[in-house]
Amino acid sequence: MSVNLTAAHDTKKTRHLGKLWSTIDFELKENVNPTDFKYAKMKPVIGKLQIGGKSFEITFSELNQLSRTCDAAMNQAELAYRIGKWGKPTS
Repeated sequence: MSVNLTAAHDTKKTRHLGKLWSTIDFELKENVNPTDFKYAKMKPVIGKLQIGGKSFEITFSELNQLSRTCDAAMNQAELAYRIGKWGKPTS
């Protein structure tokens, strides 16, 4: 099952959000061994991350690291904007 339902996005209407925006999705794997998910040292693949027409099988731990990295990147961008690193905003 698709998380973002990317097939339903109108790419013309969403182009202003970035060229990859409408291609980002995650598809949860149908079957994962619950014991492996909870207790295995090497976590199992839980689904596929899709971006820019590419697909990556990904574990829960990798998805968690990706989430933390994206959050840190967004915080850095917000800070750069607030402290004027990118110049003054135009009105």
